[in-house]
Amino acid sequence: MERIRTGVIGVGAIAQIMHLPYLRELGGRFELAALCDVDPVALEEVGRQYGVTRLFASADELLAQPLDAVLILTSGDHASVAIAALERGLHVLAEKPLAYTLRETDEVLAAAERAGTTLLVGMMKQYDPGYQRGLDLVRGLRDLRYVDATTLQPENTLYMFHHPIAREAGWPPDVAETYGEAMFLPIQQAILASDERSLLREGSGSDDPAIQTAYLLLISSAIHDVNALRGALGQPESVVSAHAWAGGTSFTATLAYANEVRATYVWTLLPYVKHYVETFAFYASDGRVLIRFPSPYLRNEPTLVDIERMNGDELHVTRLTASYEEAFKRELIEFDECIRTGRTPRTDGAGFRQDLEVLTEIAVKFA
Repeated sequence: MERIRTGVIGVGAIAQIMHLPYLRELGGRFELAALCDVDPVALEEVGRQYGVTRLFASADELLAQPLDAVLILTSGDHASVAIAALERGLHVLAEKPLAYTLRETDEVLAAAERAGTTLLVGMMKQYDPGYQRGLDLVRGLRDLRYVDATTLQPENTLYMFHHPIAREAGWPPDVAETYGEAMFLPIQQAILASDERSLLREGSGSDDPAIQTAYLLLISSAIHDVNALRGALGQPESVVSAHAWAGGTSFTATLAYANEVRATYVWTLLPYVKHYVETFAFYASDGRVLIRFPSPYLRNEPTLVDIERMNGDELHVTRLTASYEEAFKRELIEFDECIRTGRTPRTDGAGFRQDLEVLTEIAVKFA
């Protein structure tokens, strides 16, 4: 196969910061053939920057072009576009969430089975070399007992201002600092005003606005954390407990894994402090491993791994920087190789369904 003719649906911030630059770096593998976005300013400017002339305002128009593969990078639910692309025989890389509900997910998986093409879900942390090195060390621990996973989520734009992002007027946004209900209620209202509220109701099993808000944050952000835990510990046996507060903009869960391992997980929105925290601490009788992810909007920022072990009477603490390779680029390389060889991606649709099962169970526990 020659270069893979690729279309990109959604040329917003994450596409401009990560996917498009690495598609260009991997020009020997991919031909960027067509772009689609509802924002005409971003579409025209990105097309100019990357020398792409086939520009479209709708996904259907782009999918009608002569393509081999498509990247679906829009926000929101991706099920219908993914199915349409698969039905045209295209290979698909879809950013998370692949779908909002288990029902939709099964429909996408059935379409992928019929198509016989590659379906890769954009869970880029699985391609992070620091995370992979950390997993090697976790597997070497004896008598693992407890895992503490924490994400402190600032406003994403705090990590975007240094990027020249093409957008319609009003970018970057003027973020006014508000607190308490004045902060989280407008977020909740914006989420619930979307056309996808029926899917949030279906996925969460609840009419409670706070639970629906938490569910959207689970499937759009916290899914990375649940996926990272699955990579280290396997699928959890059960959700022991879960609780959401602050209008659904903060939540916690306790997960039970095999071999008497328990994990506590916390995700909370702390919008105004430019200090992204995503840490996974693995505690065992004979040692400890701490994996620290950087903000996903920082290119080539390494994931750090700390190891604590005893050496005689001494505690030795070691920090590893495994690599400066970018997980988003490695994800695209995986996509290319799976298309060419026919092997199943590390982050396939079936794996997404496993994670969504856990998130759905967490949402049920919120009630």
